[in-house]
Amino acid sequence: MQDNSGNEIRLVIGDVEISGWDNVTADSQIDTPADNWNLSLFRQDGQPLPDSVQGAAKIQLFYNNEVILTSIADNVEEAVSRDGYGLQISGRDLAGQLIDCSVPIFNGRQITLEELLQRYVLAGDLNSVISGIRLQHDNNSWLRNKVSVEPSESLWDAIAKAAQVTGQHVWLEPDGTLMIGDPFDDRYAYHVQETLRLIKPLDNSNNVLDLQYTNDVSGVFSQIKVMSQDADAQSILSEATAQTQYSFNRLKIVTLGDVENKAEADAALDKIIKDNNLAAYGLTATVDDWTIDGKLWRAGFYVNVETNALSRATGKWAVLGRTFFLSRDKGKTTKLNLKRQGDWAQPLIYKEQQPIKKKSKKAKGAQQ
Repeated sequence: MQDNSGNEIRLVIGDVEISGWDNVTADSQIDTPADNWNLSLFRQDGQPLPDSVQGAAKIQLFYNNEVILTSIADNVEEAVSRDGYGLQISGRDLAGQLIDCSVPIFNGRQITLEELLQRYVLAGDLNSVISGIRLQHDNNSWLRNKVSVEPSESLWDAIAKAAQVTGQHVWLEPDGTLMIGDPFDDRYAYHVQETLRLIKPLDNSNNVLDLQYTNDVSGVFSQIKVMSQDADAQSILSEATAQTQYSFNRLKIVTLGDVENKAEADAALDKIIKDNNLAAYGLTATVDDWTIDGKLWRAGFYVNVETNALSRATGKWAVLGRTFFLSRDKGKTTKLNLKRQGDWAQPLIYKEQQPIKKKSKKAKGAQQ
């Protein structure tokens, strides 16, 4: 199935290349590991698959010659009737393998992110699956920070926790590279040149099929306080107020046991506010095709939206996720999950839970 430019959607699985798909769904969300993908076709003259096309086979999905995703096939289904032959292949991105498989540690121990990646990923059981690891920042001294890994803990959870020691996020690139850093760092993120438009009355400048704005403020508060105690059991407090759509004050008090000083409390407060806003304000846009500026849509892009049909949709948005769709009826479309620029917050720095020191009791002197 080719588009008007002759581009073809190809799945390479085992030693076979399959094209002519009737339906394709390929999801990619920055905040969701193990995104789903699904491809299906129906042919009147289908043939049985070779042995190399089976569950657990490595796959790559291409749009023309650009990689959309690298993965492992979870499920391969064939069906035949008097009318023809059907094939469906589906799975999750490579984070699925890291989620499914445990770190081969049988006694809890402290481990650095560097050792975790080198020993248990690049030189471990999944070394033929993960194509590489890339650190977004040149300064990698934080790789030596240690974190506890417990028996039966999944590789993904251990990696995410070890990266979180200095507040880094983990995600996968389409080629299967494991990325560690900030997916919305302005120095690295791509800023889409073409503006997404839905202007009425409709004219040739419109390139958006539909827009849906979401404003769910059930998790938004006008006053937030973060409370904790330091090592000497002294109280720590950080608080902030914000303008909201509510006509009354909404107070939220959050108690965090691992916050040890005012700076950490301030960071936690900022994270809570941004996470609440990330959930509260969103825009969903559906556009034709899978490309923009000659590139495949990717989570992590920034894009400008312009419309006179919705009151709060015009502005610059971050692409938290995108889903590619292909069908015989509608052709290729992309659904974009957009969030307000600046609402993304990196993970809070992970800290091992430490017991709070108790004050020593003063010896009671004899009363005179």
